[in-house]
Parts: sequence; structure tokens; C-alpha cells
Amino acid sequence: MNMLGSMFSTVKPRLDDLGTDRLNYYYSTLIIMGMSLTITARQYVGSPLQCWVPAQVPLTVEERVSQQLIYYQWAPFIMAIEAAFFYLPVIFWSMLSTKSGINIIKLVETAQKAEGAESEDRKKQIDIICRHISNNLRKRRTEEETTKMAKIQRIFGMQHGKFITNVYLVTKFIYMLNSFLQFYSTNKFLGQNDPYWGMRILDDILHGTDWEHSGNFPRIAMCDFQVRVLGNLQRHSIQCVLTLNMFNEKIFLFLYI
Repeated sequence: MNMLGSMFSTVKPRLDDLGTDRLNYYYSTLIIMGMSLTITARQYVGSPLQCWVPAQVPLTVEERVSQQLIYYQWAPFIMAIEAAFFYLPVIFWSMLSTKSGINIIKLVETAQKAEGAESEDRKKQIDIICRHISNNLRKRRTEEETTKMAKIQRIFGMQHGKFITNVYLVTKFIYMLNSFLQFYSTNKFLGQNDPYWGMRILDDILHGTDWEHSGNFPRIAMCDFQVRVLGNLQRHSIQCVLTLNMFNEKIFLFLYI
């Protein structure tokens, strides 16, 4: 719990962002981490799987193997990975933006002070911003470094004063790429071949279509296991209720939307 608390405290909003950035790295990360924690508590503290006995010998093993549910026990870990990937772009931005020599967060704070200041104080604050940017650009144009970071800075246009702009555009691209890949990987993880599966589930919920007809997030499944009897392995099956899928259905539908 201490580790989870430290993770939540690490994710904080920044001043050098826009609303779309904050929606990705802050709100999405916190929401998914909260969902992961909820599912983890339900799965490892509650009763996510309830089964009936006695066991029966299965007759259609091959058919059930082809329709195995392999995702429900991994859902909290997948959500934790999703939250980490939503936070990766802002790590990229914070690491490279600080290498520009321009303290963007301090500049934003100074600009906010200037916005609510009187005319004289506003002029002073604006002069501070201008001198900081001007001195940094002048310094960078005269520097010749051969370090690995200097090479990265040249790639992003440090010598031409385009470093911050280019790094920010790349960060935006990473945000978009992350959203696309997560949408695609979630479809594969849930075994969905239809990109509109979320809308189908929403339509089923609104119209009262049960999971028995839709096949999405089933609540009842057959669990197979093997028992050694007199040196031979006997395969048995029991009927189980996957109460966790009631939560998974709503959570993944929310993430889809």
C-alpha cells in the first residue's frame, strides 16, 4: 500500500502542459491506476471465482479450449501497464525539456505573476522572461559539445532555437501513438476482432441484452482441471461464476469510450 501511495503522489499536474496533455498523463493515469487497484482488491481479497461441486468429466474439451477466457486474471496487471504507458510521454518531455536550458515551469510561473501584476511589475516580469530566453539561445549557438546529449539536442534543433518546439511536437506524437496502440492492444487482449466492440456492449447494456446472447464478459464458465487417479490423469470440469467480469465489463467499456 505504501508503494501504491507513493505512485499516486508521484503523478502530479505540471504547469508546462495543455488540457489534452493533462488528460493523458494525469487524469488517465490516475483513473486507470484506481481501477487497477479496485480490481486487484476484488481479485485477491474478495471472491472473484466461485465454483460448484461435484466435478464432472468433460465431453467437449476441444470446443472449450478454443473459447478459453485468458484475460480476467490478468486485468489488473494490464491496467497497471496501461497507466505506465500513459505516463511515459510526460517523462520523455520532462527529461528532454530540462536539457534545453530553459526552465519552462519557472517561465510559466513568472508569466502568471505578470498577468496579475501592475504595469511596472508586469514589465519587470516580462523582461526577466525575455532575458532568460535570449541568454539561453545566445549561449547555445556558441556551444560546441560532443556529448551524447548534445547530439540529441542537435537532432532536435537546439542550435536553431527549435529544440523545445520539436520536443513538444514529438511528445504530442507519442501521446497519439500511445492511444492508438492501447486501443489496438486492448482489442487483442479481450479477444475482440471488431473495433466497435465497445459500442456493441454499450448497446447490449442499454437494451438489456444478457451476456448469454452477446458472449461478452461471460459470468459463468467451465473450469477444467486434472486429477491423478491410480497413476492416470483424469480431467474434470466444474461450473464457476466469474463475478469479476461484472466489473471488467464496465471498466473496459469506460476505457473504450
